[in-house]
Amino acid sequence: MKQSELVFNLISIPVDFVMVIIAGITAFYLRFELVGLRPIIYDLPVLDFVQILLLIAPIAILLLALAGLYNLKGTRRFSAELTRIVLAISSGLLVVVVLFFFNQTVFPSRLIILIAWGLAIMLVSLGRVILRLVQIQMLKKGVGLHRLVVIDGGARSGESIIDEIKRRPELGYNIVATINFSNAEDLFPRLEQIRKESGIDEILQSNSELSAKVNNQLLIFSRDYGILFNFVPDIFETSRTNVAVETISGIPVIVLKGTPLEGWGRVLKRSVDIAVSFFSLIILSPIMIVAALAIKLSSKGPVFFHQARAAGLGSFECYKFRSMYYEMSEGTVEGDKLRAEIEKQNARLGPFVKIKNDPRVTRVGKILRRTKIDELPQLWHILRGQMSLVGPRVHMVKEVEKFQNEYKKIFTIKPGATGITQITQAGNPELSFEEEIRLDTFYIENWSLWLDIYIIFKTVLILFGKRQKVDY
Repeated sequence: MKQSELVFNLISIPVDFVMVIIAGITAFYLRFELVGLRPIIYDLPVLDFVQILLLIAPIAILLLALAGLYNLKGTRRFSAELTRIVLAISSGLLVVVVLFFFNQTVFPSRLIILIAWGLAIMLVSLGRVILRLVQIQMLKKGVGLHRLVVIDGGARSGESIIDEIKRRPELGYNIVATINFSNAEDLFPRLEQIRKESGIDEILQSNSELSAKVNNQLLIFSRDYGILFNFVPDIFETSRTNVAVETISGIPVIVLKGTPLEGWGRVLKRSVDIAVSFFSLIILSPIMIVAALAIKLSSKGPVFFHQARAAGLGSFECYKFRSMYYEMSEGTVEGDKLRAEIEKQNARLGPFVKIKNDPRVTRVGKILRRTKIDELPQLWHILRGQMSLVGPRVHMVKEVEKFQNEYKKIFTIKPGATGITQITQAGNPELSFEEEIRLDTFYIENWSLWLDIYIIFKTVLILFGKRQKVDY
């Protein structure tokens, strides 16, 4: 860690402490502004309240430290930092709630606790943003940059990394030398020369053709001189973002995971699915009732349409509001015959069928499809655990049978009511099959709670008629 990074980490401690205190005092006074919400039944001077805060604030700092917020590199992603802030402050809230449960004189008001929790997250994050902006300006002026040596073999990945580092000084690197490797005998004398003349903080090995022997020598060189060693992998490329290190009998073993959705990631995603789907079914029930009545009154047949859809290695019966004329819907003799004829006019290459101006759709069905109301019954499948709020697009079983083996990776997680593919198709209806597979694979390999929130936010905007550019 550079000296400037150490300074900023040290400064962030009192900044976080002050922000927690300000959040508590602000919550104390806001409580008096909300008298109409609940009556105030306590009489606590502000100085006594500050004394309580001075006891609680160090606990918050300790939790922030345990979350790793005071030993991180200065060029870290703010999204990762924000996640740690939320978790640490929320853990602090849990501590206060437990203390309040056993002794209600510790904190005078539950509402103050909730307000302080939200304000603490916002103010601590604000303090971090300000520090980050100052640090970025210093990096752009050359203060605190990591002296980086790139060992390049002319590979595309190496060139793109070098270009990115040169274009973005806020990443915190200054490339002191680029070595185009050709001979191991010349490599280490060159590194030794650079180390003595300008110094080396980090080495980036981006040459995929280096032998294991040379890489091992680079590791020894880096270890001997306290240099951070980075490398760009050339195998298992699609799994490089999901690497874990475990030990077997003391021997370190690198584990390449297919998705971050393992362990607690899966638990977190499932918990969000249950909570959101449960409350959405309650809140949206009036709309669903109106939709059911409109379907029943406008055309003959049942309210719901159901069909086997693929999920994992199996399938489930997926329900949607019926948007087609019943006698023409899939599963009926006439409907299957008509679909076979329409599929010949498939508007999309690949195994997935996309039909334009489908004559089988009713007038009410067109409205339901345009507003996505026809898919609201999927909330039930999400609640049951057959689907997720966000994930790859759900496919018909007969479509899945046409997949090649390499495409089956998208079934390692549950299909989603929305996803990167779905929101991308909203702006690009002619999205190719290969692009859909690429997007779904990206989601599987790079899942995070923030990515899910981003996709849901974009989905809501699309439903309100705003075409969105998808950045990922």
